[in-house]
Amino acid sequence: MEIKEGEKSISIFKNKNFFLIWAGQSISMFGDYLYIIALMWWVLEKTGSTAAMATVAICSSLPLIILGPFAGTYIDRVDKRKLLIFTDIGRGIIICIPGLLYFINSLQVWHIFIIAVLLALMTTFFSPALSSLIPRVVEKEQLVRANSLSQMSNNLSGVFGPALGGVLVALYGAGTVMLMDGLSFFISSIAIFLVRIKTEKTLVQQVKKKFLHDLLEGLNYIRAETGIIELVILFSLLNFFVAPIGVLIPLVVKNILKMGAEGFGILGSSISVGMVLGSLILGMTGGKIKKGISIVSGITVAGFLLALFGISESFWISIFLLGGCGFGVSFANIIVPSVLQTKIPHEKQGRVFGTLGTISGGLRPVSLALVGVLGGLLSVQMIIFFCGIFIALGGLSGFLVKGIRKL
Repeated sequence: MEIKEGEKSISIFKNKNFFLIWAGQSISMFGDYLYIIALMWWVLEKTGSTAAMATVAICSSLPLIILGPFAGTYIDRVDKRKLLIFTDIGRGIIICIPGLLYFINSLQVWHIFIIAVLLALMTTFFSPALSSLIPRVVEKEQLVRANSLSQMSNNLSGVFGPALGGVLVALYGAGTVMLMDGLSFFISSIAIFLVRIKTEKTLVQQVKKKFLHDLLEGLNYIRAETGIIELVILFSLLNFFVAPIGVLIPLVVKNILKMGAEGFGILGSSISVGMVLGSLILGMTGGKIKKGISIVSGITVAGFLLALFGISESFWISIFLLGGCGFGVSFANIIVPSVLQTKIPHEKQGRVFGTLGTISGGLRPVSLALVGVLGGLLSVQMIIFFCGIFIALGGLSGFLVKGIRKL
């Protein structure tokens, strides 16, 4: 993979800034996969409640939905590199708190709710800042490859992280895994500290603008840009059905497949194996694909395979089905950011990404709350089955939308 820097074409890994960002994020993402397994399994063992697990997910969603547009507008006004360092350090400290409470036998479920809100608050600022920083170190023509590399790194972490996390939880307890994730954020902050880029000239001009004007500009841009508004509407609806899956899979593992934390970790890894394969394929294309068709095709495949997972009672078949889901999802995860980074002017990316996060995730809390109620009325398998069907139908509907097809 290559990018251009000035007049010289160099390997993407010889681009120091990109390499530092990529390496730091790879380490922190690996830690996150460990943490997710530890967190979800601890809550499941502690409560056995679908409602409690759904509440954790709701707490993780609310800051993005409420503050997304404001965070994005703020990000466009500040030094993104310094903001990334601050939020990484903050997340590292926050993650270590439940780890320490675990070792003194004081960790309670309500602690997890608060930690989830604080982590999500930091991530609400971190994610759009990172998304808008990448185009500053990578040429426009190489964004698909750069995002593919980042996604592949994420997915490789997902291959080994959940499986290792399940083993570590079984051997050493959830607290050890939480502290390991905290350490990964500190390492990531050091990597970003070493990044050297010039401060944007537009920052001074942007500070003079009215905050409300900038805030509304993100929404107006989304409404006016053909293809983006259609994608946002589609993903808002799809997220309603995607949101409960992470909450329900641990229940399937424990109650249907009769497996422990190790089994939960292996299923999580299988999703990432599929994503790695998708990342490799997209990386080889170099972005020379019909982006809109690829996105909705991947969503459709993932939805149908998820529906089949919902009715599976075989651990090994479930591994295959979730791997296929990961393969389909990888197309959307890689192509959508590349489309947005290409279409959206850099000086507007923070506010637009923040607004996109709020709109696309706006129905998540409603969905999670509904699942918390339905968990006592319907079987977990049926909920997953119908979620998969609706996701597949949403993907199929994308073929009918001209704006998406032409991306």
